[in-house]
Amino acid sequence: MKNATVIIFYVILMVTIFLPAYLANKKRKQQQKEMIDNFKVGDKVVTSGGILGTITNVLSETLEIKVDKNAKITVLKTSISSVEKK
Repeated sequence: MKNATVIIFYVILMVTIFLPAYLANKKRKQQQKEMIDNFKVGDKVVTSGGILGTITNVLSETLEIKVDKNAKITVLKTSISSVEKK
């Protein structure tokens, strides 16, 4: 009887610790997916490497970003860390 109580306590403790972390991670992944699905030409973006630019072309897996007057780079959609809509 005493062992069952201890096991139940540890199970409740584990759920209390890991459930909020799991739910927060799930929410963050959903927000990242929504951001990736909604890229538009003209959006200002910041890559995970800190590069600032404006989207000039949206492809299936990549984005073309204008970073200067005559400089464009191609990056993976998943490398974008934040977006500022135009």
